[in-house]
Amino acid sequence: MPQIQAPAIRLSHLRLKPFGSQLLRSAGLRESAALLVIDSLIESNLRGIDSHGLARLPHYLARIRAGSIEACPTIGVRQLAPATSLVDGGNGLGQLVMWQAADEAMRLARQAGAGWVSVRNSSHCGALSYYGLRMAAAGMIGIVFTHVDSLVVPHGSSKPFCGTNPICITAPGAEGQSLCLDMATSITPWNSVRNAAIEGVPIPAGWAVDSAGRETTDPDQVMAIHPFGAHKGSGLGIMIDVLCAMLSGSPFGPDIPKMYGDLSQRRTLGGLVGAIDVSRFLPTAAFRQRVAQMMGCIGALTPSQPDGRVLYPGEPEMICREERLAHGIPLGLGVIEELNRCAQQCDESPLTVDDSKNPPSNRKEA
Repeated sequence: MPQIQAPAIRLSHLRLKPFGSQLLRSAGLRESAALLVIDSLIESNLRGIDSHGLARLPHYLARIRAGSIEACPTIGVRQLAPATSLVDGGNGLGQLVMWQAADEAMRLARQAGAGWVSVRNSSHCGALSYYGLRMAAAGMIGIVFTHVDSLVVPHGSSKPFCGTNPICITAPGAEGQSLCLDMATSITPWNSVRNAAIEGVPIPAGWAVDSAGRETTDPDQVMAIHPFGAHKGSGLGIMIDVLCAMLSGSPFGPDIPKMYGDLSQRRTLGGLVGAIDVSRFLPTAAFRQRVAQMMGCIGALTPSQPDGRVLYPGEPEMICREERLAHGIPLGLGVIEELNRCAQQCDESPLTVDDSKNPPSNRKEA
């Protein structure tokens, strides 16, 4: 994934979790909900997906204060057929909504062999791998889609239409390892641009265009970003909008309220979550062993670079997670300032940083 670079300080996840969950509790979330949301953000940071990590917490808190996100939503679940259900998120935080949708998809899959759950009235839900890996841990193939407001210029266009519209597919392997593809259909997640703006650093050339459709490296001038793979990412992003919007009755493309627009306006996002019970096809243990065999075959391929190694989908994130569990999560100085402003607003203790023990260093941020 393309990266930005900004000065950062490493902080332990053990320190960040209670800090973040307390901010959410102060905003009115129940303890269990606050712990789930902050766990999803911290897991994103640990896996190197900083675009969907703690940097998003101030935005969530601002939307709760503005009334567009319900701190304690009523999430409705309605089964439509043996293998399909609809989840109405009640305009709650997307993590709570998609967690419920993954629960329902797995319940349907245990009964029918596969389950598909359409989602409506949700909001930003963080990294989709959080839900896909949960289904993989349960011995199921997980498939997760969501959509967002128009942030991507379709191939051949100078104006945006659909969002960065990510896709996640997971498959359970052996010994707790899973294949995990989790990617935006844009060249980079939009929140990578937001993080660059927070840190006051430029974005790489070729990522984005300004309001006149001209290429820009200034994150504050970005109107839209490019799809990955030209027409391929463009087409996939549009079709994901169909899956998320049309089945659930949610708005699509330019009709979706903007994440960083009017904070009092509800996002009304849609989504689609699928689970396949692999035990309906063959014993789960046998499936896991075959996936592990595939992982081994990929790792045994001859690398293109002399000092390189071929990694399977999800392995770079797993390696990053192990490193950050041991050495801390690098948080940008701008992110830390924003989090501490939130703590002050909530009358909570700020994150304190001992610069003499942990001097700022440049780091790559997704």
